[in-house]
Amino acid sequence: MNLAHRLLLRASLAAALLAAPSPLSAAAKEARVTQIIRDVKLLPSEAEARPAVMNDRVQEDTAVRTGDKSRSELTFADLTINRLGANSVFSFNKGGRSLDLSGGSVLLRAPKDSSGGSIRTPAVSVAVTGTTIILETARGGRSKLLVLEGGARLALVKYPAQNRRVEAGQMLDVPAGATTLPMPVNIDLDQVMNSHPLIVGFPPLPSRNLIFAAAEKQRAADPDGERVYQGQPVAGSGPTGGIGIPGISLPGISIGGGGGRSSPNNPSGTGRPTRRGKAASQPPNPNNPNSPGGR
Repeated sequence: MNLAHRLLLRASLAAALLAAPSPLSAAAKEARVTQIIRDVKLLPSEAEARPAVMNDRVQEDTAVRTGDKSRSELTFADLTINRLGANSVFSFNKGGRSLDLSGGSVLLRAPKDSSGGSIRTPAVSVAVTGTTIILETARGGRSKLLVLEGGARLALVKYPAQNRRVEAGQMLDVPAGATTLPMPVNIDLDQVMNSHPLIVGFPPLPSRNLIFAAAEKQRAADPDGERVYQGQPVAGSGPTGGIGIPGISLPGISIGGGGGRSSPNNPSGTGRPTRRGKAASQPPNPNNPNSPGGR
């Protein structure tokens, strides 16, 4: 075989290798179910819905739906993580980096070396690159974006020129029917890590150290600053006038409320919350001699 033929054969082999599907790229287009809490169903595009089981492989043409008080987690080969809150429906493509959230809540953790991703709801779209975020959406159209580390950009679907960057430790609360975007507000990352249902009850996030660092940076920059935290989800509107978000219905805002601090010794961030400032006053106890009014 002369040199010309050898070169032609090598070129043909190289072209065939490039054209052949890579097992890794094929695996990147599917996820494994790595957490199931209560009622989680898979909805293949050409088959009946069925209950999810651990380590189920979820393809791009399959939606995931959670029931009441239910949650789930999907993990991709590159450690992109999607967690789904209660009463939520979502589907994905592009290896889990492009999500459609019909309703409910989702946590997206996109690794720093990934190509980023996006989440789209009927009202807003969120672009992310190497970050951990939580997006909550109500049926009425209200949306909340919480950025735990890194950063993200939220835009209105109907008015894409209305977009805003949200940094780690911030939340953007978008009212239903918004035509303009409000400014982000600071949130208490410690409280989120200790209380949010897409954190508590799941394995520690691979990005938890980045979230701890963002919380430390936030405190160092403004140790006495006010931070907003939306309380634990309840069914329907909260007693103090909160809104109802499926699975993440939130009571009213509390300012400056502290939470148990997440740390490497408590990686899941589920420690007992603590209060900043003075202790709350207690009613008198007549059976306690140390209590005001006691015997």
